[in-house]
Amino acid sequence: MKKIILPILLLSFFAVACHTKKEAPYNRQFVPDSYERNFRNNVFASCLNQGKPYSTYSLARVNRKPTDCDPRYKVTFLNGPCEGRTVYTQDVITKTSPVNGGQLIKGEVVLRNYWNPRKLDKDTAQLDRWGRGVVYDTSRMDEGVVELEFPRDKNDFMAAREFIFLHNVRYIHQPEQKDPRVWL
Repeated sequence: MKKIILPILLLSFFAVACHTKKEAPYNRQFVPDSYERNFRNNVFASCLNQGKPYSTYSLARVNRKPTDCDPRYKVTFLNGPCEGRTVYTQDVITKTSPVNGGQLIKGEVVLRNYWNPRKLDKDTAQLDRWGRGVVYDTSRMDEGVVELEFPRDKNDFMAAREFIFLHNVRYIHQPEQKDPRVWL
């Protein structure tokens, strides 16, 4: 009797185990890190010096997207010098991603964090001020740093340069950014 009941019991157990396996309804990326989730759910809007190459960006929540009648975003700043303020602006960076040792090209415009520690502690209070920079030198990327230029206007051919740690640099995907300087 045991020889008959044991195989039936095992078959029923496997049938129940296979039947109760649940599949995900869709393939979504799970981002457990609130640091990156903050950047994916919000945008970077110009807080100070709007429209200038040296403008300061902070994280903002989009309240209203541009329309045919009004090409400006309505955003509320989540942190930074303009925290809590609601403004209308066209100077918005909607999609970014971390560099993480990826390939950077000389002349590419990237977003950099002003907080520049050797180790990233992911404290959002330190991630409130961002600025655009132009990649100048990538020879030290294996050491975790990249040299960026910060032009002050469209005729600034001798811009300030600074080494920035890679974890404080983000690619700008949307809208496409070009070097603000006018080359002859």
